[in-house]
Amino acid sequence: MDSGEMGFDALLARILTELPELSSELRKAARFLVDHPDEVALVSMRVLASRSEVTPTTFVRLARRLGFGDWAALRKPFEDRLRSGKALFAARADALVKRRSEAIFAESLRTTVANLAAAEAVNGSEEIARACAILEKAQRIRVAGFRSCRAPAHALVYLCRMFRREITLLGGDGGAIEAELAALGKREAVVAIGFSPYSRELGPVVEAAQRHSVPIVAIVDSMAAPIARHAQVVLRFSTDSPSFFPSVAAAMAIVEALAATMLARSGPAAAARVRETELELQAFGAYLPE
Repeated sequence: MDSGEMGFDALLARILTELPELSSELRKAARFLVDHPDEVALVSMRVLASRSEVTPTTFVRLARRLGFGDWAALRKPFEDRLRSGKALFAARADALVKRRSEAIFAESLRTTVANLAAAEAVNGSEEIARACAILEKAQRIRVAGFRSCRAPAHALVYLCRMFRREITLLGGDGGAIEAELAALGKREAVVAIGFSPYSRELGPVVEAAQRHSVPIVAIVDSMAAPIARHAQVVLRFSTDSPSFFPSVAAAMAIVEALAATMLARSGPAAAARVRETELELQAFGAYLPE
């Protein structure tokens, strides 16, 4: 991909790939870009340099190292991200109804395929293994996902309960989530799922996890997400969609793949528990007769 046509997610992936090979000064500048994308779009290079404790020319050198002609070209994906992120769902809906409806269905499916490919590209085997190790070590897993991210959060809990019981959906019983967070223990783990704009309920979840020294596995749309900054492992998904609302298809695919990987690592005993759970569901009449 030509650097001049690169979107924000692709640029972020390139920065993270290049990071280990950068000099200490360029690495410091690159990390600031990842952690403060809004500031990159809004303030001058001189202010960014002051904030990140590097020289302004460091950002120029970083732009060239990443394949851009100058700083302005590197900054453009950050500006585009901010503009698209500020678009209200209603405004996107207004734009959508002005399009030819015949093309939207196929475009939505193509975009979902691209999101899935991006998820595979940015989430390496090392991150998956670390996430599984944290969740396997935990005596109990708490899963947090709100609003549209409730679906992947619920899916992760449902799938994992087929082979391990000690996984719960935060706020799932309709009670006060504060009471659940107060009961967090050090031998637990939290899975937090979200995308921009991030649900405010995620804030107390992350704060409680930090307070109780509970590790966090974040499934998010960006390394710069508020919950990603405090996570031990970050798995990323793209929310691109021609629709009026961000897509959670890739997030759903990630939780399904994570559950499958956890089962595979757990061995025959976990497979036996799946068999037992399935027989119990059949005995309770959970499925329609075929």
